[in-house]
Amino acid sequence: MARKINVREQHRPRTVVVGAGITEYWYLKHLKKLQSYNYVLQPSLFGDESMQTIQQRIQDAISGGASVICVFDEDVRQWNDTERRRLDEIHNRYDDNKQVVIASSMPSIEYWFLLHYENTNRFFGTSNKVIQVLKKYIQNFDKKDQFLRKEKWVEIMIKDNKMNDASNRAKRLGHSGESYSDFWRAIDKLNRGTIM
Repeated sequence: MARKINVREQHRPRTVVVGAGITEYWYLKHLKKLQSYNYVLQPSLFGDESMQTIQQRIQDAISGGASVICVFDEDVRQWNDTERRRLDEIHNRYDDNKQVVIASSMPSIEYWFLLHYENTNRFFGTSNKVIQVLKKYIQNFDKKDQFLRKEKWVEIMIKDNKMNDASNRAKRLGHSGESYSDFWRAIDKLNRGTIM
């Protein structure tokens, strides 16, 4: 009599989100829950990864059969030539790759947040300048863990279809101004359920 062999199918995540920054991490963690999106955050807690580390995480996820959404701030290119070159390399290598969505923002993810409230692509220069304006809408906004870990700020930001407004604004504005966000690409892909 033959024994039954229990073969466990290895499950790979369909979508992996890689990135850097605690703000991005908490936003994506809350967004996943609030919007019922299906993705895995890697690393499990974003830090201050270099563009070289991010590029390696993209390659590892692709090699593992996953689709990738890559989230990072573009402002680093203003003060770090090495990271600027690495950013350019990531864009050159993955912008046209159907398995990867680059969801970067200039100067930072906070600009994406601001697009939920305003139609602007004026020059901000730094995330702190964006945050000054963002605080008109999210009064206590702070880049500290104690604020970011509370999901209420994301809940408020996506209420009344504001994320759709942000996506439409980001698409319409494109890269025509000093500030831009391609995070709408990630939202489009997540709303469709898969990247591939």
